[in-house]
Amino acid sequence: MHDYIKERTIKIGRCIVETKHTVRTIAKEFGVSKSTVHKDLTERLPEINPDLADQVKHILEYHKSIRHLRGGEATKIKYKKSTGRKREVLAAAKS
Repeated sequence: MHDYIKERTIKIGRCIVETKHTVRTIAKEFGVSKSTVHKDLTERLPEINPDLADQVKHILEYHKSIRHLRGGEATKIKYKKSTGRKREVLAAAKS
């Protein structure tokens, strides 16, 4: 494994432990894909730093346990926005 990959993996691991952000947010911060972040955290980090990997694992499990709530909230917000636009269009058409 290249040194830059090891460094990135440790930085990502520390960042997720400190901030408790999601994989998607961390991926945007580091400029890599969600798949890369996930692979770094679940496959590479345990080989490099098992203690940090254990902390990260707990955070990832928590995010996985609440993902159905996050998805439902996002959908709710999406439909509220689209319903509001439809009402504006209908009101403008009636005028």
